[in-house]
Amino acid sequence: MMKSLIVTIFSLLTCATVVAQVSFDVTVAEKKRIVSGAVSYSQTDDAAFANALLWAVNEGPARKEEITECDFVKRQLTMIYNLKRGDELAYTCRLSIRIAQGQLMFLVNDIKIQGGIKTAFINFDKLNPEKKPKHQDIINDFQGLNNQKLQELITFVNDNKPQITNWKNVSLGKIERGMTKDEVRLIYGKPISSQENGTESQYVFSTFIYVFFDNGIVKSFVN
Repeated sequence: MMKSLIVTIFSLLTCATVVAQVSFDVTVAEKKRIVSGAVSYSQTDDAAFANALLWAVNEGPARKEEITECDFVKRQLTMIYNLKRGDELAYTCRLSIRIAQGQLMFLVNDIKIQGGIKTAFINFDKLNPEKKPKHQDIINDFQGLNNQKLQELITFVNDNKPQITNWKNVSLGKIERGMTKDEVRLIYGKPISSQENGTESQYVFSTFIYVFFDNGIVKSFVN
């Protein structure tokens, strides 16, 4: 059901394009509250997908923990998408991104509100703004935080210049000497720690995965 909704939304968005400052409203599809939209970019599709994935990697705590699905061939990914107010978690959602023919299409769904108890979440679909005005305030609050975060994504996809020289091995998850830091992050995600010493640096992804760079290029690795 959820995958069907994602496919349907992406199909509809191929005809819709939004530019400049983003502003997307919460809508209802198949009785689920969602946010969807599409924006154009000036990068190549591969560069735009690399940027979308790098942005998703940066959003996570380490490795690729936030990313639940990633398809390099179809250029689409799905991630756990958290919205914070300051340092406090306000909402958790699912964000699906697809890159195709000069457009970034996205769907935010499975939205949940952080409740009063640390581990408690309230399903966004249960809000009833027609009967409870406070619920509309919650929806408006979510829209504000969500638009701000989506603007960060869109700006990054448009402005960042990813250093990708070996897309084939990146898509296969195969690291090799000569790769860039961007390529390594696309393969392994966000390092749990990093060290810099002049032109040399080191990324640590786990007890068994170390990558060593010289001038930003992989010179050796342990995996």
